[in-house]
Amino acid sequence: MNTISKINIKNYRSCVNTNADFKGNLTTLIGINGAGKSNILNAIRLLKSTRRNRYLNSKIAKGQLSHSKLKFNLSIEDHNYDVKADVFFDTDERNQEDVYSSALSYKKADSKTWVDINYDLLEIVQHLQFSKRSDLSQLEHIYRRGSKMSMEDAKTAVKIVDFLSGISYYSATQFSDPSKCPVSIELEDGKFNTSHSFRSGRPHEKFLFDLYTVWNERAKNPTFDRYLNTVNQSGIGLIEDIAFLNQDLPSSTYVVRSGGRVSKVDKNREIIVPSITLDGLTLSPNQLSEGTFKTLVLVFYILADKSDLLLIEEPEVCVHHGLLNSIIELLKVRSKNKQIIISTHSDFVLDHLSPENLLLVSKKDRMGTIAKPLSSSLSKNDYVALKEYLNSSGNLGEYWKEGGFEYAKD
Repeated sequence: MNTISKINIKNYRSCVNTNADFKGNLTTLIGINGAGKSNILNAIRLLKSTRRNRYLNSKIAKGQLSHSKLKFNLSIEDHNYDVKADVFFDTDERNQEDVYSSALSYKKADSKTWVDINYDLLEIVQHLQFSKRSDLSQLEHIYRRGSKMSMEDAKTAVKIVDFLSGISYYSATQFSDPSKCPVSIELEDGKFNTSHSFRSGRPHEKFLFDLYTVWNERAKNPTFDRYLNTVNQSGIGLIEDIAFLNQDLPSSTYVVRSGGRVSKVDKNREIIVPSITLDGLTLSPNQLSEGTFKTLVLVFYILADKSDLLLIEEPEVCVHHGLLNSIIELLKVRSKNKQIIISTHSDFVLDHLSPENLLLVSKKDRMGTIAKPLSSSLSKNDYVALKEYLNSSGNLGEYWKEGGFEYAKD
């Protein structure tokens, strides 16, 4: 399993010089509002957007853009690497980062020699991922021909970039308004510009496309059946069925070529209409309640996500405890095969976790955000008392509500 650990985040919002150690495959960030839980997750997201801007002057960038540095340990196929990222970015009106330029380098954990990763590799890998091409076996040969790296370094660089580019993120508010979900999506020649929809703030449309993709491949891919059996009456009982209607809309356009020649180009357009059966009624996704829609999306991405690292911000938002219990158990199962990092304000979520899963996040005026394992945040005696409390009569959620974490060390 490929995992990230021991990350250091410098100069990202409240993360002035934040260290976090992600032990195990399921880590939960807890702390009061404003402590910096979301900032840690979003700093990791910067790694996904690694790219260059050929026209960006570094002197101008330093003066006008935010500049963050991240250093972390990455385990890939049982090999450990130290990786550094130097990122310039801007923040838009939706409080989302737009990465202008970034630089990556790595070294083996037992080496002192850093290897720079060429920007061309970042762009090639990301292009293949947006094109839904998952086979990168020949990419290192393509990259090797245009670089001065050894074949071993090229293969390592490909694996690192593939891991970082594939990081997935799910936020608490991303799907909180089902009315933003369209009643249909349009495909042209079987393609849909998912990267454009995501970047332009239309994740609902991307969700429909992702769901349609696995539905359309259900004859050869069990993902959709697994998902449906999780959310229908065989599982958590959220809905009864999901289906899609395909309607062809043939169209033509004209292209003017060299010499003034005009050619007719036929295109195959499709309108894809999703429908969800609930209590015997056939509904569009935008007619669902906020909690039902959000739970459908969250469960889908937990099951269908193919990345090595999944970040989830506050999975409890708009989800009642009965469904939340099922989501937590699903996260535990999925964390056996991938790394998952979540943030939460919910004592109910903590009730289902062990102390080893927790990072206690706090913020100091000058030091900024601090993230410590619960075992090192409490004194030895307090931690022993917590373990005894959990073994005898209580749980983590109750301990948190009763102020047990207030005794954490600075």
